Amino acid sequence: MTEYWSGSITFTGLGSGTDFETIIEATMNVESYRLNRMQAWGEQWKSKLELVQGVSSELALYKTQLEAMNTTNEFLTKTASSTNSTVVTATAGADAQEGTHSIEVLQKAQNDIWSTTTGWEKPGSVITDTDTVFTVEYGGKTLEINVPSGTTLEGFARLVNNDADMGKAVRANIIDDGDELHLQLRGMDQGADNTVTIVDHGANGIPGLSPDDFQHNQVAQNAKIKVDGYPKGEDDWIERDSNTFSDVIEGLTITLHGVSYGAAVDLNVTTDMDAVIANIENFLERTNAIRDAITALDKDMNLTDSEGNAVNTTGYQVRGNYGMNIIKQTLQDILASKGLGFAYYDPENNSGDPYASFVSIGITTDADENSQTFGHLVIDYEELEKALTQDPDAVARLFAAENDGVSYDTTVSYGSSVKSITKPGEYEVAYTVQDGKIVSATIGGEKANIDGWSITGVAGDGAGLSVTANMHVDGEYTGTVYLRQGKINQTLNALSSFTSSENGTLKIIEDSYQTIIDNNEKAMDSEKARLELKRQNLVERYAALESLLGQYDGISTSLESMINDLE
Repeated sequence: MTEYWSGSITFTGLGSGTDFETIIEATMNVESYRLNRMQAWGEQWKSKLELVQGVSSELALYKTQLEAMNTTNEFLTKTASSTNSTVVTATAGADAQEGTHSIEVLQKAQNDIWSTTTGWEKPGSVITDTDTVFTVEYGGKTLEINVPSGTTLEGFARLVNNDADMGKAVRANIIDDGDELHLQLRGMDQGADNTVTIVDHGANGIPGLSPDDFQHNQVAQNAKIKVDGYPKGEDDWIERDSNTFSDVIEGLTITLHGVSYGAAVDLNVTTDMDAVIANIENFLERTNAIRDAITALDKDMNLTDSEGNAVNTTGYQVRGNYGMNIIKQTLQDILASKGLGFAYYDPENNSGDPYASFVSIGITTDADENSQTFGHLVIDYEELEKALTQDPDAVARLFAAENDGVSYDTTVSYGSSVKSITKPGEYEVAYTVQDGKIVSATIGGEKANIDGWSITGVAGDGAGLSVTANMHVDGEYTGTVYLRQGKINQTLNALSSFTSSENGTLKIIEDSYQTIIDNNEKAMDSEKARLELKRQNLVERYAALESLLGQYDGISTSLESMINDLE
């Protein structure tokens, strides 16, 4: 490949019959060494850009995958089984505590239902020969429709159902008992407050639709239950206007299907260990795939030139790129360090997080260079299962906590935070009580707002963090509040920074590489123009030379002829 890098060549055989085209091509090969170097250099950067774009796509996919498991409800799977599913069932969220709850069901919630004792022969039977109105009272509201003369039974049902107000509250149906047709009115909502009352219009009412013409088929009522024997009084019950109780036991949504007739139904809440381990394995599998994709950037690439010859790829890879190094190191550091806002467990004071890092639950990075999983996160299943058995909620927090606040000090209690403003971490709270009130306070070293015994951060990372001061005696107090963020959400925050389409790390790298490629393309265009001009000059010069040699050849032929004539 001397023409690839060298700028010298030797011509031989100049003279009559010389192949000037070959000479020109040889010369141009020499002149093209700069263009060849530009092309090879451009291929390097195009390959680098493709690698970076590939990693960018992988990270975007990784981000999407993590977003499907970034809450404790999504990550920690709990189940609730019932000893009598025909009476009551339940679904358990991540915050449901393991254990058993007894549920006694006195009655289900139901809606109000009325039907006429009067019957009609057919749907088209006319029910009124005068213009009139029909009125019901429902849920504390009076609802009225106009009923024109000549309205039929089915026409009346449509008037009720299609009315903008009455149709939302009450539905009319026609029931065929086999002998005649009856009108049914159903309240649309369950609960004791949602009764249907037909208003009496006396002689101006519709025949067959006065209050006395209806019978009460089902009475609107609330659902009534006892939970773990509470409330204790025989006539005291927990009531709701639906058959779903989502606010009685934390983390449990209870659904009633029947009554228990004085007996209790047990709901057993357990953690689905297999499902949680599967979630952890899924997270590690995706994380290891990303590690492999980034590590691949440091490997040599198999490139060839236009003639199929192997090209030295030293420096072709993305090795050493500052931005890529930041991405790689940041993702590794997140998973290797203590959880953001977590505190190591202190057994003496029974404070802190039982599991504050992956190491504490048996997840480590394989450091054996001879291992097939070298550099991967691997699981010690014995340690993981032990942690899940002892405290599954703590394991879930390590993965999926988001702005989960806690304090282990008696001086302060965590109140709330603003997810979009307050940054996860550890905050020292200091306040001074004088004359029975707080006179000064800081959160994370920044001055905080004071409202009674509530302290709220207004500046710095702790802006939006609200805590309660527990010490009301004059004096100076300090305490620590932890705002925890699990590894998945911490990783997601980093990925958002890396993959932002506006100013993300990868976007900056891609734009930089593309600028280099574009500038190289411009330089190649200029070089191609120079080479084309060079070729034209060579063609013209060798054409002139060929013409001159032709003249000399003609002279030579004439001289030879003249000499021959003299002989």
